[in-house]
Amino acid sequence: MNRVSSVVKMHSRDKWSWFIVPWLVMLSSFVINFIISYFVDEPLITGGLSSIFIYMFVAGIITLAQTFPFALGMSVSRTDYFLGTSSMVLLTSAGSSLLLLLIGLTEGWTNDWGSGLVFFQLPYLSEGPLVNQFTVYLIIFLFMHYSGILIGVVHKRTGKNGMFLISGILLAAFTLLGFLADYLNWYPAIFDWIVKQSAMDYALWMLPFIVIFAAASYLLLRRATI
Repeated sequence: MNRVSSVVKMHSRDKWSWFIVPWLVMLSSFVINFIISYFVDEPLITGGLSSIFIYMFVAGIITLAQTFPFALGMSVSRTDYFLGTSSMVLLTSAGSSLLLLLIGLTEGWTNDWGSGLVFFQLPYLSEGPLVNQFTVYLIIFLFMHYSGILIGVVHKRTGKNGMFLISGILLAAFTLLGFLADYLNWYPAIFDWIVKQSAMDYALWMLPFIVIFAAASYLLLRRATI
């Protein structure tokens, strides 16, 4: 447990990467859209909120390269490194989800910031009880983090050649699935299913992928070299 907490402390020292930069990226998008909203007559609904989720995905990719060799050099086991990193991911995801929820409520209380800007309380994504909104944010953060971590671990384990091979296999698989869906006329049923799902439904569908990504990352990390 001491080793796990040491990994958490190691990550927390990098305040810019974990706490400051993701919010600077998103808030810079907010400021730009806020200024634009005063020059348009209609309510401005923007997807700028996605910037913080995209950042977390990228952060997941580079975290391993930045900290894994250092952690092993400090005699931290691969298991403790993974558990500590996962703890940091969970803590930052929960904290960020809570902040997004509170800022979204503030957006509603201020009547879309008085300018008609809809940035945090997006239609569909922010529907339902507050606990559902928090859960949706949390699951998306975890999904993006672990997607990035898995890519980083695969690159660490297999190198560039492995990444090209896996990318090619995935591209071929999705191309084949797209062809089958078109040939067997699955698209109407797929689109009908998609429109019936809520944001919470999609979030719950992400949970098994998060577990798979986390398990795969751990297994690959145990064999990864510095």
